[in-house]
Amino acid sequence: MNVKKLVLTIIVVFVVANLAGAFIHAVLLRPDYMAVKEHYRPEGQEMMLWISLAYLAFAVGSVIVYSKGVENKPWLAQGIRFGILMWLILAVPSFLIAYAVQPVPTILMVKQVLFEGVDKILLGIITAALYRP
Repeated sequence: MNVKKLVLTIIVVFVVANLAGAFIHAVLLRPDYMAVKEHYRPEGQEMMLWISLAYLAFAVGSVIVYSKGVENKPWLAQGIRFGILMWLILAVPSFLIAYAVQPVPTILMVKQVLFEGVDKILLGIITAALYRP
């Protein structure tokens, strides 16, 4: 394991995950969230520290997992596969479970799952591009 590459990749994934998450949830999905705002914290009372800690945990965990399984094969395909797997492990179950217990419209859950799929594939590609054997 190359510690220098590992730390750099974790930092970049953390930053991109924060930016992409903000774009998805504060910009793209904002109208959908506003339609059901009574189910969420009031604007301005979000706990951004917890969101950043969640992205940090994702960055550290996912990059370490990738570093343990990366092969000396084309990085782009590995990154796409890794992103899809992270999506299946994290985003799909999380949003399906949330949908099962929160009264939100089906279309919101579908958008969350799809946008997060794009996000996780992007993060997988970034991970693979930066952490090569």
